[in-house]
Amino acid sequence: MPAALVSLALLGVNALAYVFTVGAARLLAPEAYGELAALLGVMFIGVVPATGLQTAAALKLGKSLPEERPLLLARLHAATWVGAGAVGVLGLLAVGPLVSLLHLSGPATVLWLIAVLVPHTLVGGYDGLLQGTRRYGRLAFVNSTFGVLKSGGGIAGLLIGGTPEAALIGMALGCVASAAVGWLVSGRPGMARGMRTHMLGAARASSALLGLVLLVNLDLLLARHHLSPELAGEYAVASIFAKVAFWLPQGVSVVLLPRLAYQRARRRVLPVAVALVAFVGAVLTAITAVLGARALTLVGGAEYGTALGGATWAFAMLGTLFALAQLLLYSGIAAADRIAAVAVWCAVALEAIAVEVLAAGAGLTVLTVAWIALGTSILLVGTGLLRLWLAHKGDVVLEPAGSPAR
Repeated sequence: MPAALVSLALLGVNALAYVFTVGAARLLAPEAYGELAALLGVMFIGVVPATGLQTAAALKLGKSLPEERPLLLARLHAATWVGAGAVGVLGLLAVGPLVSLLHLSGPATVLWLIAVLVPHTLVGGYDGLLQGTRRYGRLAFVNSTFGVLKSGGGIAGLLIGGTPEAALIGMALGCVASAAVGWLVSGRPGMARGMRTHMLGAARASSALLGLVLLVNLDLLLARHHLSPELAGEYAVASIFAKVAFWLPQGVSVVLLPRLAYQRARRRVLPVAVALVAFVGAVLTAITAVLGARALTLVGGAEYGTALGGATWAFAMLGTLFALAQLLLYSGIAAADRIAAVAVWCAVALEAIAVEVLAAGAGLTVLTVAWIALGTSILLVGTGLLRLWLAHKGDVVLEPAGSPAR
């Protein structure tokens, strides 16, 4: 029941984010939507510290004893606020480069993006406190409230202002309110010294997750940078299918994460979780393939679809591969497996180099960007599944007869 509750809450959050994304695609001109989509791609990168704090807190609390938790919660809470402050400082330093990279008219939208990310980081910390102590009912409530306030604020901004900046202002206000709700629901935790270990754990998790988030959003950012505004807008609409396939099975990873702290549980439940995520993704990919060229026009309208045609199914498959890569990476973080993180960063480098080579030779199109992202992700997930199978096979061979089942 707790797992179903969290999964339902996350599904609702992602559905609201989907409504916001589709609404933005229909309300904004292709050029303006391409700008907003690129900024949302940067947002996915900017929330990595939030995810790192959440992951580290969930794993730390998952292995703790009940009598250790009051002090541990206070230290993790302090680490969350330090992490949020660091996000704000780094964001301000990145304003100039982002304006240039994304061809923005000014810094206003980037500044409002920072105003979204700082409270977003706090929410991630509170999610980790609830997730690690397995208070799934409260976690579901915080996630649902966050989804309503953040996406609702963004939709309100679009309806009132009709610009990417207005959407980000609405999202920022929603995130601030969500952070206050998270603090109250998590039990109004205090703060304590001695957070150095927790900050290091969050930093290690963030470094690994940053590679994944870059991979998930790299194709969209590269399309924005290299393609014309119209084609970048079409690519952004097609990427909605990748985001849906990536978002839909998120509940599996959230509920599974505290259990991954234990080696035996990790070996037992991870193959089942991989199969479940793959099945959900296969269904979504098949539905998109059946829709064919109609899929893109159903989401973005009649002005989209000329460049991609019926190839939108590739984006649903891409999102499924991202979800599998995330699950495998969470397992690697829990097992302190550095190779998993290195593999993700290698995939990022490979995709970026391949796109740049084609761009230099004037051979880059909407479809080639998608095929490069898909090929890189297949290679990454295939390598991860092979390592998982070899590890499981070696574990079975080396386990003495009569040992209890894992």
